[in-house]
Amino acid sequence: MSIEERLFSLRQKSGESLQDVADKVGVSKAHVWELEKGRSRNPSFELVRKLAAHYGVSIDVLTGDAEEPGAGDLQIERVHRGLDELSVRDREIVEQMIEAMKRKSSEAT
Repeated sequence: MSIEERLFSLRQKSGESLQDVADKVGVSKAHVWELEKGRSRNPSFELVRKLAAHYGVSIDVLTGDAEEPGAGDLQIERVHRGLDELSVRDREIVEQMIEAMKRKSSEAT
């Protein structure tokens, strides 16, 4: 799978629009589209690094040297990345919520 196919696949799995990705990595929507269509063949290393960081994968995933994660793994990574922006107290609340949900789930089975 080529880098353009992987970028498209990761975006689809993450449920993001072209504009969402463009806004997060600091390029135009058209540039993301061109990358996914293979019309922009030589993205800068900085852009590739930003895209990999955005999707929570290594550069090796984008280049095809490592396996692409599934949609569930990407969702977990998105949630994890979002925790960085929360206060310590808010992260503690999220952690408590996760623990409560895990207990509830184990009681249901």
